[in-house]
Amino acid sequence: MLNKVLFLVFFVVLLNGKQLYNNPKEYTIINKEDWILGVVKLDINFNNGEFGSTFGFFLDEDTIITSSAITSLGFPLDINVKIKDDNADLIICIAKARLLASDTNRSLAMLKIKNYTDDYCNYSNEKIYHQELIRNQKIQIPNYTKPAKKDIVSLESPFFYKNCIHTMSVEQGMPYFDNEYNLIGISSNNKIIAVNEIINFINDIHSKRLQ
Repeated sequence: MLNKVLFLVFFVVLLNGKQLYNNPKEYTIINKEDWILGVVKLDINFNNGEFGSTFGFFLDEDTIITSSAITSLGFPLDINVKIKDDNADLIICIAKARLLASDTNRSLAMLKIKNYTDDYCNYSNEKIYHQELIRNQKIQIPNYTKPAKKDIVSLESPFFYKNCIHTMSVEQGMPYFDNEYNLIGISSNNKIIAVNEIINFINDIHSKRLQ
């Protein structure tokens, strides 16, 4: 009888473990070894009390490209921008952003930095390290390669394009890179928005002279 009970417990644990492993959302529990320089995490408080998170990347010193899903829960009232710092434990808060434009047809959005913060998202004056962190991680468009040093990260990193099947449908604005750390596109609304589409979106926003 005891053997049967032990076997049943083992089977339940094994089954739950397998379900956890197969849950796509669990794949995105990202540790320091998986995080690629150039990825921005956005934690958002909406005007209706909702909270959500997306990803994105810095286009220049104060511009972020992300998914238009940033407006899916309401108007993004408070956007905390987090970025990897090699001297910190994974990611730190660096700034607060505002929504500049969102195009649901292209599934893309553009944000602008409005204030800088300390590591814990408290308002702060702009400091040299703010711009150093951003400058070393911004993505060059249209060349879309990072000038920063290359990371040595796990091959299972969810930011590698070859692993996008695990995250594309559950994460928004996640940048995907090839093995040379060049940008391939970002996830948005169950698809990958390719670099040429991102460039068209950027050019369209610039033509409208939005600030």
